[in-house]
Amino acid sequence: MGPCFRTDDGKTEFMTSSKSLSGTGAGMITIRAANTTQDLEECFRIREQVFIVEQSVPVDLERDEYDSKALHFIALADGQSVGTARVVLRDNGMSAKIGRVAVCRSNRGFGIGKLLISAIEGNPDLRHVDNFLLDTQTHALQFYARLGYEAYGEEFLDAGIPHRHMKKRNRRSVGHD
Repeated sequence: MGPCFRTDDGKTEFMTSSKSLSGTGAGMITIRAANTTQDLEECFRIREQVFIVEQSVPVDLERDEYDSKALHFIALADGQSVGTARVVLRDNGMSAKIGRVAVCRSNRGFGIGKLLISAIEGNPDLRHVDNFLLDTQTHALQFYARLGYEAYGEEFLDAGIPHRHMKKRNRRSVGHD
């Protein structure tokens, strides 16, 4: 069973049934916009664990000036925070740059990253963007390629970690006058 969608107070939440993940340990997965202070704190806690602790990204590089204006997403497994991502609008709102995609180590391999990206791409607030952009660590290139993203440009270092630029056309984009 694939992801299904439900609208709650005008916001879209992406969910998978607990049956589809039975035996995986991930439980019921909910992806939603991180709209509260508590949600944002959880997003930053997950990012700290994944990027600063696990990957040794310097603290001053992990948090940046874009956090205050980004749209943050949080993944919950049975109500517990297990993943996050953020989106920053670029090019006068025509591109959405996805970044800081992180899933807690114990919850990897259950499709949570894929659900985070699907939630971002399906978010009604982003239907007007022409392209989704991201800079991925090279070890995750195939993950994003399977989701329809195409790599471009040369490999580069970000926080000492090899990355590539990737992009995907927004198939849901509405016309602009």
